[in-house]
Amino acid sequence: MQSCWSCWFAASPYLAVVLALSLWWLSWPEPVQPLAELSNEPIAQETLRFDEAESDDASGLQVTLIPAPNFSAISLSDDRKQTFIAWLLPLIAQENERILSVRREAVHLYGLSQQNRLSLKHKEWLVNIAIDYEVDVGNKGFDLSFWQNLLHRVDAIPPSLVLTQAAVESGWGTSRLAKDAHNFFGIMCFKPGCGVPFNGGPGEFRRFVDVNDSIAFYMRLINTKGAYRAARAERMRHRLIGDVPSGLALAKTLLNYSELGSRYIDFLLKIMRENRLDEYDGADLPMSIEVNEAPAPSVQSKPVS
Repeated sequence: MQSCWSCWFAASPYLAVVLALSLWWLSWPEPVQPLAELSNEPIAQETLRFDEAESDDASGLQVTLIPAPNFSAISLSDDRKQTFIAWLLPLIAQENERILSVRREAVHLYGLSQQNRLSLKHKEWLVNIAIDYEVDVGNKGFDLSFWQNLLHRVDAIPPSLVLTQAAVESGWGTSRLAKDAHNFFGIMCFKPGCGVPFNGGPGEFRRFVDVNDSIAFYMRLINTKGAYRAARAERMRHRLIGDVPSGLALAKTLLNYSELGSRYIDFLLKIMRENRLDEYDGADLPMSIEVNEAPAPSVQSKPVS
């Protein structure tokens, strides 16, 4: 028995080394995957209802939910980023200009409405735009509430916000979803066969015809869904004081875009600031329009046919 204890005592230094190496190995962190790889397959999914009034689950939005990467370890070349920005920015400007052309006409018709000069054709156009932007005309017609709601929704999205979310959700354009389905914003649909299926949750990733289609759909979601009322209010606040709507300011309202919540917002702000994407805001002229109670119509005004 004494000889055995002598053997254990003699081997104790080696056992200590083995134990230390084992503890060191167990404490070693798992390797960090780049964002592009993490963006390919979501591991969790949560159904988000963006408007309590909606009854059709298929009209809901579901963003891509990915494992939170080690953001500080993500590294992309400046050349790749600049190529991505140079390619996407004109497409963002094109869709924003389309929206702003509608807004300009709406502002024009608001002016006519203050003088009771809306023609039947004007009213038909307004109804079609209201349907497109999910604005309730109601029994009161084109009243103060209608105009406020319409002009909160029909407006451009700051380019910096679109660029940042596209970069984050698509891994600067390298994700499989962006390349195969032109889906740069992790948008989902909930009707069987509506998009690209994945394992692990309900719904499918929406498939788009091209990147223009993806941008237009994303902007419509920001402009219409209940989850983004705060973003639209912040945009209107900037317009009313004569400032260009800020992507940084709107990004802070997007708690509902990802299950990561405030961590997702922090990452958006980090990417936007580090890459100076906020410098791309302001391409469109600020169009401030404050909707107040209509003045009494002028007796000299004539209806427009």
